[in-house]
Amino acid sequence: MFETVKLEKKGNVHYLILNRPEKRNAMNETMQAEIMMALEEVELQKGRLCVITGAGSVFCAGADLNWMRKMKDFSFEENLKDSKKLALMFRKIREASFVTVAAVNGHAIGGAVGIISACDMAVAKRGSMFSFGEVKLGIVPAVIAPYIVAKTNQSAARYYMLTGERFDADRAYEVGLVHKVFDENEFEEGLKKLLKQILTGGKNSQKLIKRLLDHISPVPSKETEDFTVEMIARARISDEGQEGIAAFFEKRKPSWLEDKIE
Repeated sequence: MFETVKLEKKGNVHYLILNRPEKRNAMNETMQAEIMMALEEVELQKGRLCVITGAGSVFCAGADLNWMRKMKDFSFEENLKDSKKLALMFRKIREASFVTVAAVNGHAIGGAVGIISACDMAVAKRGSMFSFGEVKLGIVPAVIAPYIVAKTNQSAARYYMLTGERFDADRAYEVGLVHKVFDENEFEEGLKKLLKQILTGGKNSQKLIKRLLDHISPVPSKETEDFTVEMIARARISDEGQEGIAAFFEKRKPSWLEDKIE
C-alpha cells in the first residue's frame, strides 16, 4: 500500500513508521503524501491512538537530498505548491481526531522536529539529537515554526532556529519539545507504559480535550499558514538560499560564512 511508510495496528494502537532506513528516513514528496494517507486511514478505521516513529536507528533526517536538489531549481510557483503540501501534512497531524505520540527513536532534523511538535505528545530515546539546520542553508524553518513555538516557547525557538545548534533529548525535554526521555534499554518499555496510560482515558473524552485545547491554542490561522508557506518558497529561490543549498551539495562553505571573532 505504501512505499515510504508502514502502517501497522497492534491492539488499540496504530503505528505509523517512517520507512526509509537506508535514507535515514529522510522526507521526500512521496513520504509527505503517504503520511497524510496513513493518517486518513487511521481516521477511517476509527483509531484512537497513533504512534509516529522511524524505522531503524533514526527518527527522520529531515528533507531528502534529491528532494532538496529539485526544490533548489523549482520556480517560485512550484515552491509555493510544494510548501502548501508540507503545511497541510503538519496540519493533518495536529488536527487528527485521535491521540498522536511521536516516539523519537533517534536523530530528528528540520521538518522532523515539525512532525514531533505537531503531535500531541512525544517521548525520546536518550542520545537522540535535534536541530533546525535551515539557517545554515540560507533558508527558513517557516512552515514548522508555528508548531515549534506552540510546543516550546519563543525563547528556545529563537535560539535554536537562529544558531542552527544541535541539542540533545534532555534539552528537548527542558524546552517542552518532548515529554519524557528514556535510556535506550528503557525506551520500548517506557513508550508502552505511556500508551497504556493514554488508553485508560475515554476515547470521546480525549477527542473533546483535543478540540478544547485547539480552541484555546488554535492551529496556525490561514493567514499565518499562507505567510509561512510564501516565506519558505521565497527563501528557497533567494540568492542566499540558492547559494546555501549549492554549497551544501558541493561540500563547501557558503560565501556568506564569516567566522572571525575579534
